[in-house]
Parts: sequence; structure tokens; C-alpha cells
Amino acid sequence: MKNFLLYFVLMMPGFASTGQTVEWSNQQKLKSKINYTQVLGENSSGVFIARSKHSEFRDDLTIEKYKNNLAIEVSKDMTQPDASRIERAIVVESGLLEFASAKNGTTGKIDLLLTPFDNSLTPSAPLTLLSVDAGLIAQDRRFMIRSSGDKKYFTVMYITYANDKSKSILNVHGYDAAYLQKYSRRFSLGFAPDDVNLLNMECDNKGNVFALVNFPKEAKKAKDRDPRSYFLYAYYPENDNMLEYDIARDSVFINEIALVVNNYSKTINIAGFYSNKNDNRSIGHLFYKLDIPSTEMQVKRFDNFDISFVSRVAGSMKNENDLSLSDLKIRKLVANSDGGCTIISEKYYETRQSYTYTVNGFPQTSYRTIYNYDEIVLLARKGDGSIRFRDFVKKSHSSMSDGGYYSSFVTILNNEKISLVYNYDVSTDSDIMLVTLNNQGILDTKVLIKSMSYYVTIMPPESKQVTANSAIITTLKDRRFCLMRLTL
Repeated sequence: MKNFLLYFVLMMPGFASTGQTVEWSNQQKLKSKINYTQVLGENSSGVFIARSKHSEFRDDLTIEKYKNNLAIEVSKDMTQPDASRIERAIVVESGLLEFASAKNGTTGKIDLLLTPFDNSLTPSAPLTLLSVDAGLIAQDRRFMIRSSGDKKYFTVMYITYANDKSKSILNVHGYDAAYLQKYSRRFSLGFAPDDVNLLNMECDNKGNVFALVNFPKEAKKAKDRDPRSYFLYAYYPENDNMLEYDIARDSVFINEIALVVNNYSKTINIAGFYSNKNDNRSIGHLFYKLDIPSTEMQVKRFDNFDISFVSRVAGSMKNENDLSLSDLKIRKLVANSDGGCTIISEKYYETRQSYTYTVNGFPQTSYRTIYNYDEIVLLARKGDGSIRFRDFVKKSHSSMSDGGYYSSFVTILNNEKISLVYNYDVSTDSDIMLVTLNNQGILDTKVLIKSMSYYVTIMPPESKQVTANSAIITTLKDRRFCLMRLTL
């Protein structure tokens, strides 16, 4: 049986392992209770992480550079253009690329600026990649920036107003590894910008661009819970061709969807969950496969969940009382070597709890949010759309007023399996669990780090896979900030 993981993992020799290794950085005192971290990536020079007091990571960043053995090498406040907002930071072999947007005081336009940093975090002069009339782009809109897997192409996509304000424009710009613009194209959309959701955009190793977009199903101003229509837009720069593919079935409502590029099989996968009503209860899963060279949508599948599987999963889930699965969120879509994909999803929902307290003798009522991250549902499709396997991991995380910072899980892919790492209990100093899923769909669960050894809590939202078989995971180790490298 062919391995089912990502093409670039398949092509890396010598990484098979029957065990795991864990490496640690030096521990640091927490500088602030609201200090957030994000692992940016790793190159041959070391590991780059961003630190901020704001979870948006758009300004006032500190960049820390660690050697590959996790010894800290340099820490610097990130240089960024005046009055700018950081859009994205990408690690490349030469260092770090900072993309930021700023209003040009001379032209009045919004400039997208690129500042390259070398591996010692020394910045070069900013480059202006593009400029947009300030009145054409909505205040809350961001530039979506992606690189190809081999970092040879960079794509920028964003939505602007058309001359007719009831219409919008999908803008796409492409750059090569030397940051030279290869194309700049505009495509008209039939809805106003406020009604258009640009869900995701990816760039393959040939420079082709694929975007997942949704619109209101009805030609009226959209509301949050209105049903949506979904489309895949595929732009081929070589022949300057933009193609549109409808992702739809009239009788169902899509409530979760994702896109992934497979450079190995040269395909695009779209997968998700759907309902028979406009709600958060999923009765089935969808799968589309686009062949990139031929531009043909080869597979279109909508399949209801198997009743026995739903019964087994729902029986362990909270708030489930019928044969459907609710509140499933796709955390990662993994491209398989045969052109299929594996959905890794999680049951996530929020609840509100009221409480009463007294101020100067007068009772006051307020509310707090409870964040619930429960079962992980795994579903793998073959390249023809048929089911390879399906299973779930029983997990229950619940925390209050913290944004779920210690909940959920870290995903690591290698050439043998998918691995999931999570805190067993986010409310206490508990064990760290490791679940592995092989290419036959067999699950294995064990304790990765025992709490009796030392106290460790991982922060899944901050962590990232950085090589073909390892991830950098941010942790609190004995109450101090610490990086952990997990190699599988």
C-alpha cells in the first residue's frame, strides 16, 4: 500500500524511526502573563520564533533566533516600517521575510512592503511589492500571502471594491524567489466585498494559484448564518487563465471546508462537512479532486456518514443526541500520495456561563466563556474518493476565559504516520499524550511525557512542524517558558 502522507515527506530519505526523541531549550522566566509566542519556522541556520503581547502578531514583535540545538542565539525587536501592520513572516534559507502593509504618506495609497532579514536578523531596505488605493480596500481586510512548498514562488491575494461598489475584485499578484513580480491580475466578482469570504489560497511549485471563496446563496446582503455558495478559483499564469469550479450540491449546506495542494500527485483536494439544514450538525463529508495539468475536476463526492461510525463517535461526545456530529472544525487537511487526503478535525464549541458578584453591596451579573475542545475525528479518502479509513480520538479539553490556549493538539507528519500531541488535562499539570495513526488507519495512544517526571504543559496554537519529521512545540516546563523539539 502506498504511503498516504505529504509528497515532500515521502521524498525525504532516512527519517523512519520506531521511537521519539525530545530536546529542550533553556528555560526562561515568563516576561508577562499576556506574552504570546508563534513558531515561524526553521532553516539550516536555526529556528525563528516571534514573541508579542498581542495575539494578532501585527506590531511590536520580538524575534528570537535559536540554533538548531535550541540554544538561544539572538533576540531582537523586529524592525518594521513606520505605522505599518505585519501581514506575514516567512522563514526562507537566507533568513526571514517580513510582509507589512502601511499607508504611504505621499501617495495616500496602501503599500505592501517586504523587508528581508538575514540569519542574524539584520534587515535590508524594504521593497514595495504593490500599492492599492486606500479607498478600494476595506479597513478590516488583510493581504493573504502564501509561498510555494519549495519557496520559489510567492503569491499575494486580496479583495477590493470595483467601480460599482456593489461588486468586488479578486486581485492576485505573483513573485519569484528574487521578489520580482511575474504577474498582476484582477478578476471581477458578482458580490460586494463585505459579502465575499476569501477562505484560503495556496500556491503550487509551478506558480499556479488556487483560492477557496464563498458568497451568499441569495443575491442579497449576507448575514452571518445565511447559507453560502462555495467556489474554487484556479489561476494558471503560464497561459493567463482563471478557471472557476462550483463546489456545490443543491440539497446540502456546507458547514466546514478546506483546501490543500499536493505537489507530488499534482492535484488539489477540497474536503469538508455538510448538513441537510443550515446549522452546525454534519451528516456527511465532501471530497473534490482537481487534476492540475489537465485542469479537470476528476472527483466530486458527497457521502453521508456511516451510521455505525456516527453512533460510535457520538456516543463518546458531549452534547450529541442524534445520529449526526456537530461543531466539527477542520484543523488540518493532509494530502495523500495517491491524490486523496486525510481530514483531521476536532469538535470545538463555546458556551457562556453567568455568575454574580457584589460591588459596593450591589449584586452584579457577568458572563465568562468556556472553550471546549473535544474528540478528534480522522477521515481518509483515496484518490478516487472512496474511504480509506475513519476513526476518532477521545479527548476532552475545557477551559475558561483563556481562549483555549492550552487546548487542542499539535499535528506532526512523517513518512510513516500522522502524530497528534496534546495535554491530557488542560486544568492541571498532567501527562502529555501522543497518538499515532499509520497508513492503515490503526491508532496507537501512549504517554509521551509523564507528569511525575516534571511539569510540562504544551501550547498547541503556538507550535509548528518545522522539518520532515520534527516539530517545535512551545511549553511551560516547571512554570517557565521552554521550547521542545519532538522528532518522530
